Amino acid sequence: MKKLFFIILIPLILSCQDKQSKNPPITNSNPVNVTEKNLLSSYEKYVRHFPKEPIYYVYVDHEQCFFDILVNDIPAFQYFEDGGMMSPVILNNYIARSGKQKITYRLYPQTERERGEGFKELTPYTRFNLTLYSRDNADSVTSFDKQVKLVEHTDLKKADGKTFIAAGKPYYEYTIEFDATVPYNDIANLSSAQDLRKMDKKELEKKTVEAYNYLRDIIIDKKKDEYFPLVFNSDLRYVQSNYYSKAELKETAADDLFYFNTPSFKLEPIENYAMKIYGDGKLVCLEHTSNDLRLKGRSSLWGKYDAKEGGVRVRFLRILLYMPNDKDTFEVW
Repeated sequence: MKKLFFIILIPLILSCQDKQSKNPPITNSNPVNVTEKNLLSSYEKYVRHFPKEPIYYVYVDHEQCFFDILVNDIPAFQYFEDGGMMSPVILNNYIARSGKQKITYRLYPQTERERGEGFKELTPYTRFNLTLYSRDNADSVTSFDKQVKLVEHTDLKKADGKTFIAAGKPYYEYTIEFDATVPYNDIANLSSAQDLRKMDKKELEKKTVEAYNYLRDIIIDKKKDEYFPLVFNSDLRYVQSNYYSKAELKETAADDLFYFNTPSFKLEPIENYAMKIYGDGKLVCLEHTSNDLRLKGRSSLWGKYDAKEGGVRVRFLRILLYMPNDKDTFEVW
């Protein structure tokens, strides 16, 4: 009986030790220990303001196409809606440092949102024109009056000068370069991140799914003080690159609590996904593969909630992960 007792006990002890020693799939390298109570004060402590605060943004004029916009190979905006788009797309969150930057747009045939019916190819009348501007956020009074047009891109045409160059094709991609000057330093420095394209694809996908489920469980279990340290650097990069005021920081801190303070919010399972690599190999994420354009290309970390105005709405948590050179765990970009 003693032999049997020890044969059973030893594996159990080793199993518990292995479980305790295993690192979580997402860790952080924050400059401060972030909790719910000090979240706002942490933002206020680290967000700096400068004599000049350049904001870079684009306006898009499009017709008969859906599109994605990537900045430096990082997804910045996607549009799978009917009708035109009037609001600008702010680029600063994807500009890590001064110098050469890239804007890539990817065009898809315009289809019906739920069933995917409609054009199968880009049409001769497809149009996608993009204008890049810059203004000084520090000049809050006349910044829009003094905005500077940096790039005006008109889509390419065939020899007849009228027909869209990619008419008859299911996809078209084009990249524009521009120079930017920003006063802040990149918080999540991808130059010291691992090239995930060099990892075994199956192993990378396994780690990514594990990381997504880890973050999902933290939200479901309402572990606020485990959640905020993981996303703080990501949020800090966003509010710093957009030069948020104290009032805007307060709104951001309040919005961060949405997932925990909204009783009706329920996260969906991580399923029907594709692993995607961005950031020139430095970032990885999971995206929906559904043909429903309300989901396609969106983050696989998402949930539903009851809106105050009535009906059910959804929220997508756009989580991009990177792995620093000196670590074997992810951080949230």
